Amino acid sequence: MIGQELKGLTFVLKPIFLRVYSNLVQKDLERGTIKTMNQLLNLSKTMIVDGIEMKSEQFYNRLNNNFPIYLKNDQTGRLCKRNHMNFKRLEDNLRKTFEAQICSIIPLLKIDNKRIQNYYQLCRSAFETVEECKYVLKKQTDAMYNAQQIIKKDLSILDIPTASSIIFRILRKGFDIQVRNFDRAIERIYAADMV
Repeated sequence: MIGQELKGLTFVLKPIFLRVYSNLVQKDLERGTIKTMNQLLNLSKTMIVDGIEMKSEQFYNRLNNNFPIYLKNDQTGRLCKRNHMNFKRLEDNLRKTFEAQICSIIPLLKIDNKRIQNYYQLCRSAFETVEECKYVLKKQTDAMYNAQQIIKKDLSILDIPTASSIIFRILRKGFDIQVRNFDRAIERIYAADMV
């Protein structure tokens, strides 16, 4: 995708852009993603252990208490200027993303079946139908898509020193590809024979 986006750039600009992307954006995305995944897993596990029901008052209290950490580590929040006039809208949307992610992880972690041997079996045990699994994914990806729309309306919200429009297009295309990959993976999970 980067190669496609850089076709029109000169021989001199391509290496500069690639350096900015790999040093600033890619490394930041990787670090933030690892921290976010650890937080999501730990928070989900703690809620299960503490017997907190999804959508309860305690559930939302935990989300609210943990949201500042999520916002600090989330890829979208990390790449955007907090003092931008649209950041509050973005932050509100990221709360929805956070909730959707927790709501998708808890059912997976609640499965207590010693006979489950692989991810396909885990997903099919947590979400009975392909439609249910796709719905859980869609809640997350719709919130992520909404965040992208907020950014797209005013790219000055991005805290990227150069080529923010190119980087945004690359991230957007990558997101679209990943959503299609997730959808195909869900189809494979529910088409596979349970072993």
